[in-house]
Amino acid sequence: MPSTVSIQVAASSSHAEMAGVEVPDGRSRRSAVEVSDGRSRRSTIDPSDGRSRRATMVAGQHFAGIDALRGYAAVAVVLLHACVPYARPSMAGLSWSVHDTPSDIVTALFWAIELVIMPIFLVIAGFFAARSVSSRGGWSVTMQRLQRLGKPLAWALVLMLPLEFYIWMLGWVADGSVSIREVRRIKFAEGIDRNLWGLSHLWFLQYLMIYTVILASVWPRLSRCSTTTLVRFGLPCTFAAAVISLTMRPEVVWGFQHSFLPVLSKWVYSGAFFTAGVFWYSLDPQLSELGKRGQRLLGPGVLLSAAAVSMGIWWLNAAGDPATWLSGGWANAPAMNGSLAQAGGFPIGSVWMRGGLATLSVGAASLLTFGLLGIAATRQRPLGRGLASLAAASFLIYLLHHPIVGLASTAAKYAMPGASPLFKVAVVTTLGVAAGWSVSWLATCRRERIWEQTHGGEVAETIEFPRVGGTDRAEEKAA
Repeated sequence: MPSTVSIQVAASSSHAEMAGVEVPDGRSRRSAVEVSDGRSRRSTIDPSDGRSRRATMVAGQHFAGIDALRGYAAVAVVLLHACVPYARPSMAGLSWSVHDTPSDIVTALFWAIELVIMPIFLVIAGFFAARSVSSRGGWSVTMQRLQRLGKPLAWALVLMLPLEFYIWMLGWVADGSVSIREVRRIKFAEGIDRNLWGLSHLWFLQYLMIYTVILASVWPRLSRCSTTTLVRFGLPCTFAAAVISLTMRPEVVWGFQHSFLPVLSKWVYSGAFFTAGVFWYSLDPQLSELGKRGQRLLGPGVLLSAAAVSMGIWWLNAAGDPATWLSGGWANAPAMNGSLAQAGGFPIGSVWMRGGLATLSVGAASLLTFGLLGIAATRQRPLGRGLASLAAASFLIYLLHHPIVGLASTAAKYAMPGASPLFKVAVVTTLGVAAGWSVSWLATCRRERIWEQTHGGEVAETIEFPRVGGTDRAEEKAA
């Protein structure tokens, strides 16, 4: 008998869609996991052209480490937004509920998280989207993703964005930036609201749905690409696309592009990392190679990230008023500045300056992302109860934290005026994480009660399958 591990399937199904993990919705008693016969699935060689191709995979282990990474990344997103009021230089183009006492430590932490956090989510999403498409077909996965991501996005647009607006206005009125009359009329002077309108943090759901539709369209052709093609051309092209988009528009990372519709530069940059995840599935569907070698990337990634953050903060300070460079407004940027001599005297808006920052940023984000994935891929043990609960709540933490963090940041400024910025960040982060985590826990408890009432108390939240190791494999299918 092979050793077994347990995974919790009572978690919300929608959170798994951020990384392509499929879980049952509780409406069927049929298990979402079918135990394989113990013979491992391997890549095949197509004799017609001699190229090595990945076999269509319907089997694979449950990546417990990736679940843990997704949970930690969700907490990092909350921490990122909790740091916003204290970051100087602040993020150009981002309207926030309040600004507080600046902190150099919080600033460095903010930009370090900003550099890598979305590439982590995007690579994971691309990897598991390709995994789902290869096993269940492109359009089946697409319709499921559109439903499971589209519904939360629609509800958030109707309920959360109006709530965020008035929470932001509360902070602005308290700061004296706007008057109550302006809030009532929703008409503001001097363009203070120019960066206020858009999808806020929900842009990720919109982009993810578009990427999934495109993936389903190109998958039949993409799945026939050889390993050599992906290694020599595919991955380098994704890196180049990210560098070019960030060179043209540094605000993709070093600012914020707020809109209700996709912004081309941001869409290309994010799509490059999503595509890298898709390509990596084709190269290493079980993450075995990344698990063996990926950890070596973490050290260089940390060093490169320190260089990128340092240069980015310097560049933002040297660039001055965001109005002179945001959205590519380079014509009005100062041609020379006393600090520019440290970088060879290049104008702050030159392609060399922006290209160097972009290359550092993309390189650091890539190394850290795949390094962390390599560490996560080595974990096959089931998660502890607390960490499994956090991973299950990651989608709701992401979805619900934004207004909580905005309101808590305003309250922290006026309720604790003398407190350390680090203490305020810790308090606000805790509240933001607790909001989504508690809702997830309540939803799980409710689902378990409904199951017990309809199925006579049978236990449904735990299923077992053979641990991956040697020749054992487990087949995952949607219930």
